[in-house]
Amino acid sequence: MTTVRRDRVGQRAAGLRDLILAPMIQLARELDAVDIAIGTPPGEPPAAAVSAATRAMRSGLNQYTDPSGLPRLRQMLADRIASRNGTHVDPTTELTVTTGSTEAVLVALLTVTDPGDEVIVVEPAFETYSGAVRLAGCTMVPVGLRNPGWRLDTDRLAAAFTERTAAVIVNTPHNPTGRVFSRAEMAGLLTLCEQHGAVCVSDEVYADFVFDRRAHVSALDFPGHRERVIVSGSLSKANEMAGWRIGYCIAAPDITAVLRKVHERTSFSTSTPLQHGAAAVADVTCRPEQFENRRQEMVDRLRDMGFDVYPPEGGWFVMAGTAPLGLDAEQLGDALLRTARVLVAPGTPFFGNPVEGRLWIRTTFVKDPVRQTAALDAMGAHLAAVGKGSALR
Repeated sequence: MTTVRRDRVGQRAAGLRDLILAPMIQLARELDAVDIAIGTPPGEPPAAAVSAATRAMRSGLNQYTDPSGLPRLRQMLADRIASRNGTHVDPTTELTVTTGSTEAVLVALLTVTDPGDEVIVVEPAFETYSGAVRLAGCTMVPVGLRNPGWRLDTDRLAAAFTERTAAVIVNTPHNPTGRVFSRAEMAGLLTLCEQHGAVCVSDEVYADFVFDRRAHVSALDFPGHRERVIVSGSLSKANEMAGWRIGYCIAAPDITAVLRKVHERTSFSTSTPLQHGAAAVADVTCRPEQFENRRQEMVDRLRDMGFDVYPPEGGWFVMAGTAPLGLDAEQLGDALLRTARVLVAPGTPFFGNPVEGRLWIRTTFVKDPVRQTAALDAMGAHLAAVGKGSALR
């Protein structure tokens, strides 16, 4: 009998890229650098949520709950979405609580794709999307936003669809660029999905963070396309509880029925006492207006340093172009960390082609305002010291 030798690690897992920021974060801690790279919530979870979670633990609510999510939490999330979008979501048949939005996106892909399918990813893109596509056994097809202004280009998207396209991943408000895609942009994307029989996976974790009186346009806002939409979200940002890992998926009942089976075979269910805690806070507690001055300072200061900056319309991040400075983003990020003691995110993990990312850095404006100003001062001083004429490599 012939013995077939196999590697001990599967190809899908072995091919996952390292998260580029992980070693930089560790070095930043060792150097006591100011972090303006990672979008962690600036405050703590609401006291009412912490108290409710603690009571749940002490009263014995520490075992599994309904894998679909605590009914009270699902109702709270449905009410919040109705208040924000005016969109009705049935918490019984259309909403599933997941272990963070990262699991939500992966579960969505595992539900609507088969190995060998193609998944279009609008990029630059949050770096976990490419790994989720790979773990699903699919091929990622990146489609870049069009500059100036990081616009969702229907012609580019249309050219990327093939008979193998099963899904599209879009993120609005967008990480890392800060775009809030318009109703026309989202309608164009959803029409293409309908025409090609694909599902739109819309990651809307920053839905509560939209600036300048704009409105968040959800993929749920188009009744004619609801059968081909899965929306993911979380409480990480809006209620400053990123470490609690409470996310959710919203989809039509027939998709949700299958999605829940997949969820049961990944994390099975989200932490029971933390769900009780989250359900105790009906309102968004972290709001965009508290960041408006910090956002403006970030945009103005980076522009003054010579970066190419498109002001973010939503979310927590600024994408700053290094081409006008003649600087390579990875080299700049390393120098800022080691010399100026400032951590920024190089753009490489946000692009399928890392070369494109070497023209961009990403910063966040949700940190302590005093430390943000200090970080920008240090960046400006570093750039002034080294000059602005280094060649791109």
